[in-house]
Amino acid sequence: MKKRLKIIRMQSRICIGGPAIHVEMLSKYLPQDRYETILVGGRVEEDEKDKSEELRSRNINVILLDKMKRQVTLWDDWKSLLQLIRLLRRERPDIVCTHTAKAGAIGRIAAFIAGVPLVVHTFHGHVFRNYFGKLKTFLFIQIERLLALATDQIITISPSQYKDITETFKIAPARKVAMVRLGLELQPLKNLQHTDELKSSIGLPPQAKLLGFVGRLVPVKNIGMAIQVLERLLQEDNSYHLCFAGDGEEREKWVQYTRQHNIDEHVHFLGWIEKIEYVLAGIDILILTSLNEGTPIAVIEAMTSQVPVVATAVGGVPDLIQHEKNGFLVSINDVESMVQYIKRIVSSQKEIRTMLENAATGIIEHYEYHHLVREIDEIYSRLYEIKTK
Repeated sequence: MKKRLKIIRMQSRICIGGPAIHVEMLSKYLPQDRYETILVGGRVEEDEKDKSEELRSRNINVILLDKMKRQVTLWDDWKSLLQLIRLLRRERPDIVCTHTAKAGAIGRIAAFIAGVPLVVHTFHGHVFRNYFGKLKTFLFIQIERLLALATDQIITISPSQYKDITETFKIAPARKVAMVRLGLELQPLKNLQHTDELKSSIGLPPQAKLLGFVGRLVPVKNIGMAIQVLERLLQEDNSYHLCFAGDGEEREKWVQYTRQHNIDEHVHFLGWIEKIEYVLAGIDILILTSLNEGTPIAVIEAMTSQVPVVATAVGGVPDLIQHEKNGFLVSINDVESMVQYIKRIVSSQKEIRTMLENAATGIIEHYEYHHLVREIDEIYSRLYEIKTK
Protein backbone atom coordinates (compact mmCIF):
# COMPACT_ATOMS: atom_id res chain seq x y z
CA MET A 1 0.00 0.00 0.00
CA LYS A 2 1.75 3.15 -1.26
CA LYS A 3 -0.96 5.78 -0.82
CA ARG A 4 -1.37 7.52 2.56
CA LEU A 5 -4.95 6.74 3.53
CA LYS A 6 -7.24 9.29 5.15
CA ILE A 7 -9.41 7.88 7.96
CA ILE A 8 -12.45 9.51 9.53
CA ARG A 9 -12.74 7.70 12.87
CA MET A 10 -16.02 8.28 14.64
CA GLN A 11 -17.47 7.59 18.08
CA SER A 12 -20.65 8.84 19.72
CA ARG A 13 -19.06 10.87 22.54
CA ILE A 14 -15.41 11.61 23.15
CA CYS A 15 -15.39 10.99 26.88
CA ILE A 16 -13.65 8.82 29.46
CA GLY A 17 -14.39 5.19 28.69
CA GLY A 18 -13.29 2.13 26.74
CA PRO A 19 -14.18 3.28 23.21
CA ALA A 20 -12.35 6.59 23.71
CA ILE A 21 -9.18 4.80 24.81
CA HIS A 22 -9.46 2.41 21.86
CA VAL A 23 -9.77 5.18 19.26
CA GLU A 24 -6.99 7.13 20.96
CA MET A 25 -4.61 4.18 20.64
CA LEU A 26 -5.39 3.81 16.95
CA SER A 27 -5.18 7.54 16.27
CA LYS A 28 -1.81 7.80 18.04
CA TYR A 29 -0.07 4.63 16.94
CA LEU A 30 -1.19 3.69 13.43
CA PRO A 31 1.84 4.53 11.22
CA GLN A 32 1.69 8.23 10.42
CA ASP A 33 3.40 7.72 7.08
CA ARG A 34 0.51 5.50 5.92
CA TYR A 35 -2.52 6.99 7.68
CA GLU A 36 -4.00 10.41 8.36
CA THR A 37 -6.70 10.29 11.02
CA ILE A 38 -9.50 12.71 11.89
CA LEU A 39 -11.46 11.80 15.03
CA VAL A 40 -15.13 12.84 14.94
CA GLY A 41 -17.51 12.63 17.87
CA GLY A 42 -20.46 14.11 19.71
CA ARG A 43 -20.45 16.29 22.78
CA VAL A 44 -20.50 14.70 26.22
CA GLU A 45 -23.37 14.65 28.68
CA GLU A 46 -23.27 16.56 31.98
CA ASP A 47 -22.30 13.43 33.93
CA GLU A 48 -19.44 12.52 31.57
CA LYS A 49 -15.83 13.70 31.43
CA ASP A 50 -14.81 15.27 28.10
CA LYS A 51 -11.54 14.05 26.54
CA SER A 52 -11.50 16.08 23.33
CA GLU A 53 -9.10 18.77 24.54
CA GLU A 54 -6.76 16.18 26.02
CA LEU A 55 -6.65 14.37 22.68
CA ARG A 56 -6.01 17.60 20.81
CA SER A 57 -3.10 18.28 23.15
CA ARG A 58 -1.66 14.97 21.92
CA ASN A 59 -1.82 16.19 18.30
CA ILE A 60 -4.94 14.22 17.41
CA ASN A 61 -7.25 16.08 15.01
CA VAL A 62 -10.67 16.18 16.72
CA ILE A 63 -13.92 17.50 15.24
CA LEU A 64 -17.08 17.68 17.38
CA LEU A 65 -20.62 17.47 16.01
CA ASP A 66 -22.64 19.62 18.36
CA LYS A 67 -25.94 17.84 17.71
CA MET A 68 -24.76 14.28 18.25
CA LYS A 69 -25.93 12.99 21.64
CA ARG A 70 -26.24 9.68 23.47
CA GLN A 71 -30.04 9.61 23.33
CA VAL A 72 -32.03 8.91 20.17
CA THR A 73 -33.55 12.30 19.23
CA LEU A 74 -34.77 12.36 15.65
CA TRP A 75 -34.23 16.08 14.97
CA ASP A 76 -30.71 16.21 16.42
CA ASP A 77 -29.80 12.88 14.82
CA TRP A 78 -30.98 14.21 11.45
CA LYS A 79 -28.84 17.33 11.88
CA SER A 80 -25.86 15.19 12.90
CA LEU A 81 -26.31 13.09 9.77
CA LEU A 82 -26.34 16.19 7.55
CA GLN A 83 -23.28 17.63 9.33
CA LEU A 84 -21.41 14.39 8.84
CA ILE A 85 -22.34 14.05 5.16
CA ARG A 86 -20.98 17.56 4.53
CA LEU A 87 -17.80 16.71 6.45
CA LEU A 88 -17.25 13.50 4.48
CA ARG A 89 -17.80 15.23 1.16
CA ARG A 90 -15.32 17.94 2.14
CA GLU A 91 -12.62 15.64 3.54
CA ARG A 92 -13.13 12.75 1.09
CA PRO A 93 -11.73 10.01 3.35
CA ASP A 94 -10.63 6.63 2.06
CA ILE A 95 -12.04 4.87 5.13
CA VAL A 96 -14.76 5.66 7.65
CA CYS A 97 -14.36 3.72 10.91
CA THR A 98 -17.22 3.89 13.37
CA HIS A 99 -17.24 2.94 17.06
CA THR A 100 -20.28 2.61 19.38
CA ALA A 101 -23.92 2.26 18.35
CA LYS A 102 -25.00 5.85 17.64
CA ALA A 103 -21.87 6.68 15.66
CA GLY A 104 -22.14 3.32 13.96
CA ALA A 105 -25.62 4.10 12.66
CA ILE A 106 -25.19 7.74 11.67
CA GLY A 107 -21.62 7.23 10.45
CA ARG A 108 -22.40 4.30 8.18
CA ILE A 109 -25.48 5.95 6.68
CA ALA A 110 -23.49 9.14 6.01
CA ALA A 111 -20.60 7.16 4.52
CA PHE A 112 -23.00 5.34 2.16
CA ILE A 113 -24.61 8.59 1.01
CA ALA A 114 -21.24 10.33 0.61
CA GLY A 115 -19.78 7.43 -1.35
CA VAL A 116 -16.88 6.63 0.98
CA PRO A 117 -14.89 3.72 -0.51
CA LEU A 118 -14.43 1.67 2.68
CA VAL A 119 -16.56 1.43 5.83
CA VAL A 120 -15.47 -0.39 9.01
CA HIS A 121 -17.51 -0.68 12.21
CA THR A 122 -16.29 -1.86 15.61
CA PHE A 123 -18.65 -3.34 18.19
CA HIS A 124 -17.39 -2.38 21.66
CA GLY A 125 -20.44 -4.03 23.15
CA HIS A 126 -24.03 -4.45 22.03
CA VAL A 127 -27.53 -3.86 23.33
CA PHE A 128 -28.96 -7.25 22.43
CA ARG A 129 -29.00 -8.53 26.04
CA ASN A 130 -30.30 -7.00 29.28
CA TYR A 131 -30.73 -3.45 27.94
CA PHE A 132 -34.25 -3.23 26.53
CA GLY A 133 -37.50 -5.20 26.18
CA LYS A 134 -38.02 -7.83 23.49
CA LEU A 135 -39.56 -5.53 20.87
CA LYS A 136 -36.93 -2.82 21.13
CA THR A 137 -34.15 -5.41 21.13
CA PHE A 138 -35.64 -7.01 18.00
CA LEU A 139 -35.71 -3.63 16.25
CA PHE A 140 -32.08 -2.90 17.11
CA ILE A 141 -31.02 -6.30 15.78
CA GLN A 142 -32.81 -5.64 12.48
CA ILE A 143 -31.21 -2.19 12.20
CA GLU A 144 -27.74 -3.64 12.78
CA ARG A 145 -28.35 -6.31 10.15
CA LEU A 146 -29.25 -3.61 7.62
CA LEU A 147 -26.25 -1.48 8.54
CA ALA A 148 -24.00 -4.52 8.14
CA LEU A 149 -24.97 -4.66 4.46
CA ALA A 150 -23.34 -1.23 4.02
CA THR A 151 -20.20 -2.22 5.95
CA ASP A 152 -17.05 -3.66 4.39
CA GLN A 153 -15.62 -4.98 7.66
CA ILE A 154 -17.08 -5.51 11.12
CA ILE A 155 -14.68 -5.83 14.05
CA THR A 156 -15.50 -7.44 17.37
CA ILE A 157 -13.24 -7.10 20.40
CA SER A 158 -13.63 -10.52 22.04
CA PRO A 159 -14.30 -14.15 21.06
CA SER A 160 -17.69 -14.15 22.78
CA GLN A 161 -18.72 -10.99 20.95
CA TYR A 162 -17.58 -12.50 17.65
CA LYS A 163 -19.90 -15.45 18.32
CA ASP A 164 -22.78 -13.11 19.19
CA ILE A 165 -22.42 -11.11 15.98
CA THR A 166 -21.88 -14.05 13.61
CA GLU A 167 -23.94 -16.84 15.18
CA THR A 168 -26.24 -15.91 18.07
CA PHE A 169 -27.80 -12.75 16.59
CA LYS A 170 -26.65 -13.26 12.98
CA ILE A 171 -25.78 -9.61 12.41
CA ALA A 172 -23.30 -10.43 9.65
CA PRO A 173 -21.68 -13.51 8.08
CA ALA A 174 -18.33 -14.68 9.44
CA ARG A 175 -16.50 -13.68 6.23
CA LYS A 176 -17.26 -10.03 7.00
CA VAL A 177 -16.34 -10.13 10.71
CA ALA A 178 -12.91 -10.09 12.38
CA MET A 179 -11.98 -10.42 16.05
CA VAL A 180 -9.35 -7.90 17.20
CA ARG A 181 -8.74 -7.52 20.91
CA LEU A 182 -8.49 -4.12 22.57
CA GLY A 183 -5.03 -2.61 22.87
CA LEU A 184 -3.89 -0.42 25.75
CA GLU A 185 -0.76 1.21 27.10
CA LEU A 186 -0.26 -1.33 29.86
CA GLN A 187 3.43 -0.96 30.71
CA PRO A 188 2.83 1.94 33.19
CA LEU A 189 0.52 -0.38 35.15
CA LYS A 190 2.78 -3.42 35.10
CA ASN A 191 4.82 -2.40 38.15
CA LEU A 192 2.25 -0.15 39.81
CA GLN A 193 3.12 0.55 43.44
CA HIS A 194 0.13 0.09 45.74
CA THR A 195 -0.22 2.89 48.29
CA ASP A 196 -2.60 4.17 50.97
CA GLU A 197 -3.04 7.55 49.27
CA LEU A 198 -6.59 6.88 48.05
CA LYS A 199 -7.69 5.50 51.41
CA SER A 200 -6.19 8.49 53.21
CA SER A 201 -7.92 10.94 50.84
CA ILE A 202 -11.35 9.57 51.80
CA GLY A 203 -10.52 9.31 55.50
CA LEU A 204 -9.82 5.59 55.77
CA PRO A 205 -7.07 3.88 57.75
CA PRO A 206 -4.59 1.63 55.88
CA GLN A 207 -6.19 -1.52 57.29
CA ALA A 208 -9.59 -0.72 55.77
CA LYS A 209 -10.70 -3.15 53.05
CA LEU A 210 -11.55 -0.99 50.02
CA LEU A 211 -13.56 -2.42 47.13
CA GLY A 212 -13.45 -0.46 43.89
CA PHE A 213 -16.03 -0.02 41.14
CA VAL A 214 -14.90 1.75 37.95
CA GLY A 215 -17.36 2.87 35.29
CA ARG A 216 -20.54 4.73 34.46
CA LEU A 217 -23.27 4.77 37.10
CA VAL A 218 -26.07 3.61 34.82
CA PRO A 219 -28.66 0.80 35.05
CA VAL A 220 -26.76 -1.77 32.96
CA LYS A 221 -23.83 -1.57 35.42
CA ASN A 222 -26.15 -2.97 38.13
CA ILE A 223 -25.01 -0.68 40.96
CA GLY A 224 -27.55 -2.24 43.30
CA MET A 225 -25.65 -5.53 43.33
CA ALA A 226 -22.43 -3.77 44.35
CA ILE A 227 -24.25 -2.03 47.20
CA GLN A 228 -25.84 -5.32 48.32
CA VAL A 229 -22.43 -7.00 48.36
CA LEU A 230 -21.11 -4.27 50.64
CA GLU A 231 -24.14 -4.50 52.94
CA ARG A 232 -23.69 -8.25 53.22
CA LEU A 233 -19.97 -7.88 54.05
CA LEU A 234 -20.70 -5.23 56.67
CA GLN A 235 -22.87 -7.70 58.53
CA GLU A 236 -19.67 -9.55 59.48
CA ASP A 237 -16.88 -6.98 59.20
CA ASN A 238 -17.20 -3.22 59.62
CA SER A 239 -13.86 -2.52 57.94
CA TYR A 240 -15.21 -2.89 54.38
CA HIS A 241 -15.71 0.16 52.16
CA LEU A 242 -16.74 0.66 48.54
CA CYS A 243 -15.66 3.48 46.22
CA PHE A 244 -17.19 4.37 42.86
CA ALA A 245 -14.83 5.90 40.30
CA GLY A 246 -17.25 7.24 37.72
CA ASP A 247 -20.48 9.15 37.36
CA GLY A 248 -23.83 8.83 35.68
CA GLU A 249 -27.58 9.14 35.90
CA GLU A 250 -27.93 6.78 38.88
CA ARG A 251 -25.44 8.50 41.17
CA GLU A 252 -27.98 10.54 43.13
CA LYS A 253 -30.28 7.54 43.53
CA TRP A 254 -27.56 5.52 45.24
CA VAL A 255 -26.25 8.47 47.26
CA GLN A 256 -29.74 8.77 48.75
CA TYR A 257 -29.96 5.00 49.28
CA THR A 258 -26.71 4.85 51.24
CA ARG A 259 -27.86 7.71 53.47
CA GLN A 260 -31.26 6.15 54.11
CA HIS A 261 -29.66 2.81 55.02
CA ASN A 262 -26.91 4.36 57.17
CA ILE A 263 -24.01 3.02 55.11
CA ASP A 264 -22.95 6.35 53.58
CA GLU A 265 -19.78 6.36 55.69
CA HIS A 266 -18.77 3.17 53.90
CA VAL A 267 -19.60 4.27 50.32
CA HIS A 268 -17.47 6.86 48.54
CA PHE A 269 -18.48 8.49 45.25
CA LEU A 270 -15.26 9.78 43.67
CA GLY A 271 -16.64 11.04 40.34
CA TRP A 272 -14.57 10.65 37.20
CA ILE A 273 -10.91 10.00 37.91
CA GLU A 274 -8.68 10.70 34.91
CA LYS A 275 -5.68 8.82 36.29
CA ILE A 276 -6.90 5.27 36.74
CA GLU A 277 -3.53 4.43 38.33
CA TYR A 278 -4.57 6.47 41.37
CA VAL A 279 -7.62 4.23 41.90
CA LEU A 280 -5.92 0.92 41.14
CA ALA A 281 -3.03 1.74 43.47
CA GLY A 282 -5.46 2.34 46.33
CA ILE A 283 -8.17 -0.33 46.14
CA ASP A 284 -7.83 -3.87 47.46
CA ILE A 285 -10.31 -5.58 45.10
CA LEU A 286 -12.09 -4.53 41.90
CA ILE A 287 -15.69 -5.64 41.56
CA LEU A 288 -17.80 -5.58 38.40
CA THR A 289 -21.53 -6.25 38.68
CA SER A 290 -22.75 -5.48 35.14
CA LEU A 291 -25.75 -7.02 33.41
CA ASN A 292 -23.91 -6.72 30.08
CA GLU A 293 -20.41 -5.74 28.95
CA GLY A 294 -18.19 -5.57 25.93
CA THR A 295 -14.60 -6.03 27.07
CA PRO A 296 -14.29 -3.95 30.25
CA ILE A 297 -11.07 -1.95 30.26
CA ALA A 298 -11.26 -1.55 34.04
CA VAL A 299 -10.82 -5.32 34.39
CA ILE A 300 -7.86 -5.37 31.98
CA GLU A 301 -6.17 -2.53 33.85
CA ALA A 302 -6.83 -4.08 37.27
CA MET A 303 -5.44 -7.45 36.23
CA THR A 304 -2.33 -5.78 34.78
CA SER A 305 -1.89 -3.92 38.08
CA GLN A 306 -2.27 -7.18 40.05
CA VAL A 307 -5.49 -6.04 41.69
CA PRO A 308 -7.79 -9.06 42.29
CA VAL A 309 -11.07 -9.00 40.35
CA VAL A 310 -14.50 -10.48 41.09
CA ALA A 311 -16.92 -9.93 38.21
CA THR A 312 -20.20 -11.07 36.72
CA ALA A 313 -19.71 -13.51 33.84
CA VAL A 314 -21.30 -11.34 31.14
CA GLY A 315 -20.30 -10.28 27.63
CA GLY A 316 -16.54 -10.38 27.10
CA VAL A 317 -15.67 -10.76 30.79
CA PRO A 318 -15.17 -14.57 30.60
CA ASP A 319 -12.71 -13.97 27.75
CA LEU A 320 -10.55 -12.08 30.25
CA ILE A 321 -11.11 -14.03 33.46
CA GLN A 322 -10.56 -17.76 33.83
CA HIS A 323 -12.45 -18.59 36.99
CA GLU A 324 -10.16 -19.30 39.96
CA LYS A 325 -7.06 -19.08 37.74
CA ASN A 326 -6.69 -15.32 37.27
CA GLY A 327 -9.84 -13.99 38.91
CA PHE A 328 -13.35 -14.93 39.99
CA LEU A 329 -16.63 -15.04 38.07
CA VAL A 330 -20.18 -15.01 39.43
CA SER A 331 -23.64 -15.03 37.91
CA ILE A 332 -25.69 -11.84 37.57
CA ASN A 333 -27.03 -10.76 41.00
CA ASP A 334 -25.32 -13.65 42.79
CA VAL A 335 -24.46 -11.50 45.79
CA GLU A 336 -23.54 -14.38 48.07
CA SER A 337 -20.96 -15.85 45.69
CA MET A 338 -19.32 -12.47 45.20
CA VAL A 339 -19.19 -11.98 48.97
CA GLN A 340 -17.54 -15.38 49.46
CA TYR A 341 -14.88 -14.73 46.81
CA ILE A 342 -14.10 -11.33 48.32
CA LYS A 343 -13.65 -12.95 51.73
CA ARG A 344 -11.46 -15.62 50.16
CA ILE A 345 -9.21 -12.99 48.57
CA VAL A 346 -8.84 -11.19 51.88
CA SER A 347 -8.03 -14.37 53.84
CA SER A 348 -5.82 -16.22 51.32
CA GLN A 349 -3.13 -13.78 50.31
CA LYS A 350 -0.53 -16.41 49.34
CA GLU A 351 -2.93 -18.22 46.99
CA ILE A 352 -4.10 -14.93 45.52
CA ARG A 353 -0.54 -13.71 44.85
CA THR A 354 0.07 -16.50 42.32
CA MET A 355 -3.31 -15.79 40.73
CA LEU A 356 -2.47 -12.11 40.32
CA GLU A 357 0.88 -12.84 38.70
CA ASN A 358 -0.83 -15.16 36.21
CA ALA A 359 -3.43 -12.48 35.48
CA ALA A 360 -0.87 -9.77 34.73
CA THR A 361 1.26 -11.99 32.50
CA GLY A 362 -1.68 -13.16 30.38
CA ILE A 363 -3.25 -9.75 29.98
CA ILE A 364 -0.04 -8.00 28.92
CA GLU A 365 0.62 -10.76 26.39
CA HIS A 366 -2.72 -10.22 24.62
CA TYR A 367 -3.81 -6.63 25.28
CA GLU A 368 -0.74 -4.41 24.84
CA TYR A 369 -1.54 -1.84 22.12
CA HIS A 370 1.09 -3.11 19.64
CA HIS A 371 -1.12 -6.11 18.82
CA LEU A 372 -4.15 -3.92 18.13
CA VAL A 373 -2.24 -1.54 15.86
CA ARG A 374 -0.63 -4.33 13.84
CA GLU A 375 -3.90 -6.20 13.26
CA ILE A 376 -5.89 -3.09 12.33
CA ASP A 377 -3.12 -2.00 9.95
CA GLU A 378 -3.30 -5.40 8.26
CA ILE A 379 -7.11 -5.17 7.94
CA TYR A 380 -7.00 -1.69 6.40
CA SER A 381 -4.25 -2.70 3.96
CA ARG A 382 -6.12 -5.80 2.89
CA LEU A 383 -9.42 -3.97 2.40
CA TYR A 384 -7.78 -1.18 0.39
CA GLU A 385 -5.93 -3.60 -1.87
CA ILE A 386 -9.14 -5.52 -2.57
CA LYS A 387 -11.04 -2.30 -3.26
CA THR A 388 -8.46 -0.92 -5.69
CA LYS A 389 -7.86 -4.09 -7.72
